[in-house]
Amino acid sequence: MLDTDDDEFGEYAHEEILQALVARLLTSDDLDQLCDEADLPQLTHDDGTPVTVTSARAYRDAGVLTLDRGVWLELSDGSVFGLTVTIARRPRDEVTLRRK
Repeated sequence: MLDTDDDEFGEYAHEEILQALVARLLTSDDLDQLCDEADLPQLTHDDGTPVTVTSARAYRDAGVLTLDRGVWLELSDGSVFGLTVTIARRPRDEVTLRRK
């Protein structure tokens, strides 16, 4: 059951919320700050400047005609990564969406 009138997430709420969350997380702070917080090494260009996320775009299926969702990340070094949200099991009970 949805606690909103606009039903913006529809039938695939779990996937769409996780997809939006990943895109927001990876674009809200600089990649080097996220690596620091996770105690991971930083990606840097040859000149020592940090590699950044230049674009995060959501996609609806993983390119294999599935219902999987994901996020394409483009980095300032020219690399592109696809993060897929794979549906392994749906909740058994009714889930309510609510805004804080």
